[in-house]
Amino acid sequence: AEGTFNAAFVPSYTSEIVKGKKQSNKFANDIFNLLFLGLFFLVLFVQIFMPAFVSIIAPGFIEDVEKMNLAINLTRITFPFLFFISLASFFSAILNSHNRFAVASAAPIILNIMLIGVLFYANFLNDKIVYYLSYAITISGIFQLIFLYIFVKKFYLPKITFKIKLDEKVKFFFKKLLPSIFSSGVTQINILVGTIIASFHPGAVSYLYYADRVYHINLAIAGIGISTVMLPELSKLIKNNNKLEVFNLQNRSMEFCLFLSIPAAVALLISSNEIINSLFGYGSFNIDSVNN
Repeated sequence: AEGTFNAAFVPSYTSEIVKGKKQSNKFANDIFNLLFLGLFFLVLFVQIFMPAFVSIIAPGFIEDVEKMNLAINLTRITFPFLFFISLASFFSAILNSHNRFAVASAAPIILNIMLIGVLFYANFLNDKIVYYLSYAITISGIFQLIFLYIFVKKFYLPKITFKIKLDEKVKFFFKKLLPSIFSSGVTQINILVGTIIASFHPGAVSYLYYADRVYHINLAIAGIGISTVMLPELSKLIKNNNKLEVFNLQNRSMEFCLFLSIPAAVALLISSNEIINSLFGYGSFNIDSVNN
């Protein structure tokens, strides 16, 4: 929805911007409509076959009927988030292509505010809080989409149509999307495989999730942040066949990534106990939870 799609879309869209607004809008609209329809039917399909879907991604839950039913109900509530956040990601890619990074980066704050807002009422909601948090996730997706639409309409206005022509530009985009899925999507595939294995062990899915949160802080800054800003500029340089500047930009970006990520990796390795303890080690998160 995010890294994978942007990596393929931004270069294609940037090259169309050079040709004029009419060309870039036509290309963006073709991709938007394919994305809209594809996501709609994907979400609908998964909602109908949700028990089978949860069984695939968390096979360890099958034997525990109560846990399985809860997972099915919560996934049904949260899964529409995929539809809204993928379209929001499309708008973010449009903004990034026009070198507008702040708005796209700020959008996820809406999700954090809504989740924190629900948690303020944790004592009143008791066991129902997990349902309210799930609804907050999907509703935040709607708000993020609206928020980004307000800013993106200056550059692009989506027109929903069912008459989609798969021209050479669209086909070329999907050819680039496939390798992008394997490169940008490898982290998500790793998390999915980890979840499948962990679902057989009580609490293991949560332990993996908490551990992932910590390294994602650096991944967002050193990896995603730098690559998001770099991609539109790199696409323009490649389009203009400016090889010297392409290598220079890539090298400076790599240096900056290593400058941030190597110390962070060492710190996470050496001080993992202290970091986890200070972030999570309180309440019902005991010393065994910290060690796990």
